[in-house]
Amino acid sequence: MFEEYLKRLEPRLKELDAEIEKVKVKAETSRTEFKEKYDGQIGRILTARKQVRSKLAKLEEVGSERYEEVRKDVERSIADLKKGIDEIIESIRKAA
Repeated sequence: MFEEYLKRLEPRLKELDAEIEKVKVKAETSRTEFKEKYDGQIGRILTARKQVRSKLAKLEEVGSERYEEVRKDVERSIADLKKGIDEIIESIRKAA
């Protein structure tokens, strides 16, 4: 069950990781006055990404009775991560 889910999820996580890297590059090349703001936002999405990893590890450990509950928590965390990435991208666009 977990392996199938992870197999489906892996491309999505790789895509998010690639987006995070793009945002980091854009933030590095942005104007100095915005860079500090972006650094804080990037820190938050990196923390969110660590939480996703942690929850995935927890998902692997839980029994079938809690699997669905933890899987939904992973999905919420991924949605929050994506939202954070989108917010940074939008901030960078507005500042450019």
